[in-house]
Amino acid sequence: MQGEAQSIKRGFYLAALLVALPVVGLTWWLNQEHPYVRYTYPLFLGGFCLWAWRLWAGARLERIEREVILAVGLVFLGKLAYGFFSPEPDWSEIESAYWVLAFVMVLVYLSFSPRQGLWVGLGVVGLTLVLGLLRFGGEWASSEFLSFLRSETRLLAMAGLLYLLAAVKDHLARANRQVEEMHTLARTDPLTGLPNRLALSERLEAEIQSPHGLFLALLDVDHFKQINDRHGHATGDAVLKEVARRLQAGLREGDVLGRWGGEEFMILLREESLQNVLAALERMRESIAFWPFEGVGAVSASFGVAEAQFGDTVHGLLERADQALYQAKRMGRNRVELAGLSP
Repeated sequence: MQGEAQSIKRGFYLAALLVALPVVGLTWWLNQEHPYVRYTYPLFLGGFCLWAWRLWAGARLERIEREVILAVGLVFLGKLAYGFFSPEPDWSEIESAYWVLAFVMVLVYLSFSPRQGLWVGLGVVGLTLVLGLLRFGGEWASSEFLSFLRSETRLLAMAGLLYLLAAVKDHLARANRQVEEMHTLARTDPLTGLPNRLALSERLEAEIQSPHGLFLALLDVDHFKQINDRHGHATGDAVLKEVARRLQAGLREGDVLGRWGGEEFMILLREESLQNVLAALERMRESIAFWPFEGVGAVSASFGVAEAQFGDTVHGLLERADQALYQAKRMGRNRVELAGLSP
C-alpha cells in the first residue's frame, strides 16, 4: 500500500514539473526585460529538468521534495532582495515575494519535522528582516517601511503558527499510534504473537454473519501438562511457540490462526469444499507430529472442526467444534474430527 502511494505521488510530482516547465519558460520569455527573471529563471528551468529526470529514474522522493522547497525559497528570497535594492522598488512584487515565502513555510512543515520547520521559518524571517533593515537604513518613517514591518510581522506570525500546528499534529499522531499499539497489544498473545482470545472472538462475531463456507477448528496440544511437569514451563512455552510457527506455515490465504488459551489454538477457514478444509488441517496436524521438538521429542495435537450453519451463533459453533475436539481426544488423540460425523 505504501509503495503504491509513493508511486502515485511520484507520478503527480512528475506531471506537475512537466506542466511547470512550459509555464516558467513562457514567463521567462515574456519578461526578459526584468533582469532578475532573465538570469534566474533559466537556472530554475534547469533545476526542473534535473528533478524531472531524477523522479523518472526513481530517486528518493523525500530528498527531491526538500530540494525543491529550499530552491523555491532561495529564488524568492533573491527576488525579494532584488526588489528591495532595485533603483525603483516595485512594492507589489515585494509583497508577492513575501506571500510566496509564507507558502514555502507551509511546504517546509509538510516535509520537515516541526523543529526543522521552525528553524527554517525563523531563518527566512531573519534573512528578510536583515534585507529590509539594510534597504531602509534609518528611513523608518516612510509608508514603505510600515509595509515592510507588516509583512515581517505576518511572516513571523506564520512561522510561529505553523510550528504550533505542526507540533499539535505530531502530538496527536503519537497519541493515535499509542492507542493503536495498545489496541494491538490487547489483542495479541504475548507468547506466540498470534491473535488472542479477544481478537479471535471479535473476528468470529464478524465472520458468523456470513456463515456460508465458514469452518472453525479448535486444536489442543496432546499431553501438554506432562510436557510442563517433565520438562518445565519454559520448555512448555517453547513447544507452544513452535506449534504456532508450524501452524502458521500451513495456513492458506485468508485463514486466521490464534491462541484460544493455554495449549489450545483456533483456526478460522473460508472454504467451499469440506475435503479441502480437512486436507489443510491434516497437513497442519502432520507438520506437528512428524518432526520431533527440541528437548521434548514427539509432540502431537488433536483437532476438532465444525462447519457454520445458517442461524448459527458463536456459542453454538464453538460448542460443536469443542465437542469434535473432545471426540478426537477420546479416539486416541493426534487426529482431526469433524463435528456431527460418527467416528
